[in-house]
Amino acid sequence: TFVLVCSVPVRQVAAMDPQAQEVSGQDGMNGQSLSTAREARKRAELDAQLLANRIALLKQEEEKAWRKIEETRKRAGEVMATRAANEEKFRAKEDFYRGKWEAIRQAQAQNAYARDKGRMAREATQNALMEAKRTGVQASKRQAQEHLMAKKERETNEKLGNQDRANYIKRQKDESKRRLEAERAGKLEMFRADYEARIGQEEMLRARTEALVSAMEKEEMELIQRLQNTQMMQRSAYDELEQALGTTAQPVSRTRGAVDDEPKRDEPVANAAA
Repeated sequence: TFVLVCSVPVRQVAAMDPQAQEVSGQDGMNGQSLSTAREARKRAELDAQLLANRIALLKQEEEKAWRKIEETRKRAGEVMATRAANEEKFRAKEDFYRGKWEAIRQAQAQNAYARDKGRMAREATQNALMEAKRTGVQASKRQAQEHLMAKKERETNEKLGNQDRANYIKRQKDESKRRLEAERAGKLEMFRADYEARIGQEEMLRARTEALVSAMEKEEMELIQRLQNTQMMQRSAYDELEQALGTTAQPVSRTRGAVDDEPKRDEPVANAAA
């Protein structure tokens, strides 16, 4: 809401009042007509109103611009945070699949080694059996002993293979657990950083709002002081007018009949000037 307070000079108020016009006409101090004074006053009031409207519009546009700047900055921060989170997820996923692929390759290599070793053991067993058949009873004993040794060796190899597989599975579980813990810690750190960033943003907005409120309060006090000064000037002008009208009361009473014949369309103008 904009309040327009106009300080009307004493001569202009006298020109708007029919009685004052009669007095000034008798004294010969005001050469302009009532219509000319009224038009000048209307033009001044119109200029003042237009200027107040332009100032209000400029302030609104400036506030809109600052709001758009804040919204743009906030949106840019959100976009950057989202982009960083997505890149972190992509890197974590890529590391996970790379580790998984390496584990598969290691398992394939171990399986190939076990197959080769088993094949070699089978070939040795077959050779031993054939040699045992060729050499007779003693060869049969040696074959039995070799068979027993091969069996023990296979059992040992199977135990070693089972132990290796168990160790591999345990390592994979430990690695998966470590990756999950690292990912969880990364997410917690990201959430903490985002929370602190939001707190900082809120503190900045609060400080900016408090500064704006302080400036508006200062502007309000200045406007109130100016309004009070203007009202005091207006009251002083009215006092001077009343004194001027009091000193000329006798001539005015002799010419009241002529004043009463003035058109009543001038009364709203005088009220508006007041």
